[in-house]
Amino acid sequence: MRTAAKKTLAPITKALTGKKSKAGTTKNSLGLSWRRATPADRLKKTEVTFFFRNLATLTGNGVPLTKAVGAIAEERTLERRRKMLLAIKKRLESGDTFSHALSCYGATFDKVTLSQIRVGERSGSLCDSLMKIAENREKAGKVKEDIVKKLAYPVVLALVGCCVVMFLLAYVVPVFEDTYRSANVPLPAITKVMIGVGAIAQSYWWAGLLLALGIPLVIKQLRKRDQFALALDRKILQTPLLGPWLRDIALLQLMEVIGSLMEAGFTLAEALQEAADSVSNRAMKRGVTDLHKAVQRGERFSREVERHADLFPPMVSQLIIIGEQTGELTRSTQHIRAHLQEEIQRKSDIAIGVIEPTLTMSMAGAVAVILMAIYLPMFDMISTVS
Repeated sequence: MRTAAKKTLAPITKALTGKKSKAGTTKNSLGLSWRRATPADRLKKTEVTFFFRNLATLTGNGVPLTKAVGAIAEERTLERRRKMLLAIKKRLESGDTFSHALSCYGATFDKVTLSQIRVGERSGSLCDSLMKIAENREKAGKVKEDIVKKLAYPVVLALVGCCVVMFLLAYVVPVFEDTYRSANVPLPAITKVMIGVGAIAQSYWWAGLLLALGIPLVIKQLRKRDQFALALDRKILQTPLLGPWLRDIALLQLMEVIGSLMEAGFTLAEALQEAADSVSNRAMKRGVTDLHKAVQRGERFSREVERHADLFPPMVSQLIIIGEQTGELTRSTQHIRAHLQEEIQRKSDIAIGVIEPTLTMSMAGAVAVILMAIYLPMFDMISTVS
């Protein structure tokens, strides 16, 4: 199994590196040529999971791979991707391997997935490989879905609260200002401050909107520079509360790839090499690259992990040490993934428990201050009239 895995990395890397032809197509070293990916040639993440899950079910029940792909292509939920799936089926019918057929759609199927499928083909356990890929994708998708659901309410609350405050400052406060000015009512300091803030909001609201839209775009462009992206990601991981939570998410992503590849028969060094490309955080990616180089030099993985204590918490380090000592590092990655999922869940619950009441109280306080600034002069005007 491991011999087959070692032979997998080079062909996959070469196969995914293509040259553009004059006709606007791309041709890889395997002789496969295809056009640039279009929206119809890209499956969504949920669709990829659906594709692998159904494919594993069909092939596991004795349906030939070609017929299984054709049956999935007829699914109404994948109607817009039917052309792509039928193209994959056609390649299979012409004698192409499944991994090579999928490699034509690099925007949909990543290198790690292709490597797992290729190992499954060589070992004769393609059905098991597809099932593991689907299960891992479902687990990762569930973690992301839970995080999005928990963050949805605070984000909506913050947006609604900001809109309400901006409306009061830009439109309600100026109306009362005109009323008090015509009645020659002396204004308290808090009302004058709110009137000034309202005037700024009414005159320069476009600047705030421009900043809200422009800053993310500027950061996105700056992140294309490796040094800036590395420094920014390191600072983010060092941020109190948010940093450890994001570190656990990146570490879970890393361990899922390493565990999946080692279960498929890859060595630790090969798994680390592939996993480095799957991590989005540049600081974590740099750490994985250092780990890979150290393991290639013959150093112990656990010792190198201890040197990167900022990326690997003590619990994870201890599980890696135990797995390395007992020769069951693959099993240890399963325990690490389960532990990280629980930690992410726990930290998410704590963060949401703090954010929700804090946002609610902040918005209520801001509205209360604005209303106080509006109604205080009214009380003085009523007293003067009486």
